[in-house]
Amino acid sequence: PLDAEGLRAFGREDGIIRDHLHLEPDRPARHDRAEVAGADLAERLAATRAATLRLIAPLSEEDCQVQSMDDASPAKWHLAHTTWLFETFVLEAFEPGFMPFDADYRMLFNSYYHAIGPQHARPRRGLITRPSLREVLRYRADVDARVLRLLERSDGPPQLRQLVWLGVQHEQQHQELL
Repeated sequence: PLDAEGLRAFGREDGIIRDHLHLEPDRPARHDRAEVAGADLAERLAATRAATLRLIAPLSEEDCQVQSMDDASPAKWHLAHTTWLFETFVLEAFEPGFMPFDADYRMLFNSYYHAIGPQHARPRRGLITRPSLREVLRYRADVDARVLRLLERSDGPPQLRQLVWLGVQHEQQHQELL
C-alpha cells in the first residue's frame, strides 16, 4: 500500500494528494454485483476512489492539468468528472435537501450526457485552470462523504446501490484512462 512515506518518495510532499488519500491496504476486488451490497459497497466505493488517487499520486498539480491530445482528458478532469457522476446521478436523486458542491461543475465536468445539459468541449479540457487540483480533491472528499452517508442508511432504495455500483465501474474505466 502507498503510505505517506511512499508519497514523499514520489516527490509529493506538498500534501495535496496525501491529505485526500485513504492510506489503507487495498481490499480484494469483488466482481459479483450481488455480493457488493450495504457495507461491502461502501468499502468498494472507498477502495476504488482511493485507487484513483494512488494513480495520480506521482503527478504534480501541473502534470494533472496537461492535456496531451484533443482526445485525451487531463487527470484533473477525470478526477472531477468521476465525482460529478456521483453528485449528479446519486446525490441529486437520493440526498434529501441536495445542494451541489458548485453549480458550475454541472456543465464543466459533464462529458457527453446531453440529457443533463451542455458540456465543456473535450479538446479544451486542458484549458480549465479553475478549479485547482486542491479544490477538485475537496470536491471529491465532499461528494464521497455524502454518498457514504447515504449508503449507511439501511432503508436506501435498491436504485441507490445500483447507481453507486455503476459509479464504481465508471471510476474504474477512468482509471484505465489515467
